[in-house]
Amino acid sequence: MIAGKLRAFVYASCHGCNTMAEAITYRQKFNEREVMLLWPDFIAYNPKSGKNETFPAPAYACGLRAYIDHEQGWHKSLSNVPVKNVLGMSRHVFWSLQAEDSDANSLNNKEITTIIRRNGFRFWGNRTPETNAYIFEVYTRTAQVLADSIAEAQFETIDSPLTPANVKDVISAIRAKLDSLVTAGKLIGAECWYDVVDNSTTDLRQGRVRIRYKYTPVPPLEDMELYQTFTDEYFEPAFAVLGGA
Repeated sequence: MIAGKLRAFVYASCHGCNTMAEAITYRQKFNEREVMLLWPDFIAYNPKSGKNETFPAPAYACGLRAYIDHEQGWHKSLSNVPVKNVLGMSRHVFWSLQAEDSDANSLNNKEITTIIRRNGFRFWGNRTPETNAYIFEVYTRTAQVLADSIAEAQFETIDSPLTPANVKDVISAIRAKLDSLVTAGKLIGAECWYDVVDNSTTDLRQGRVRIRYKYTPVPPLEDMELYQTFTDEYFEPAFAVLGGA
């Protein structure tokens, strides 16, 4: 897929799918980390025709993604953010916050992002078709943003003298960048280092240096369970104040 080569991300509709079952079957065609599948589409007013018409959900996803990137950052997923200027969904999707057997959950469990209605319409779902490491949209985008931003920041160092001091400066700069992202809440943690095993005398003689960095991305809070307990323990202290009254 070209998105992988470009470090891009694709929001794709479940094309031609009229039912939830068809959308789930369609999802089986994909396993890439650079994709988020969306179903159904939106209904919105078309000023040119003067009618309410179906508009592709990916178009709204791209616009919302740009908005979230600007307002919150690439570490926040597309999910549970109001979508503006829409009137409805092209297909009914049952959703309830506490219903595990909802249509929305069934779609999410198959890595399909759907649409729900609560205080407006919202995308609901975080996952890509990749089911191993890059399971979330934000995991993929974090990897892409880090790869691009860290590489681009080193442009001025290319063809500079390969000295221990210069390599140390590069490592310090990358560490500072990673630390700033951790402080901003865009990464859980990160580190950068030089490993002598990666850098043989032959490689250094050829002007090649290898620097490693690792990071932990910020996952979306996708599943929160609240446990309720009935207890008598507060009766005694509550009524103790009445003793002797």
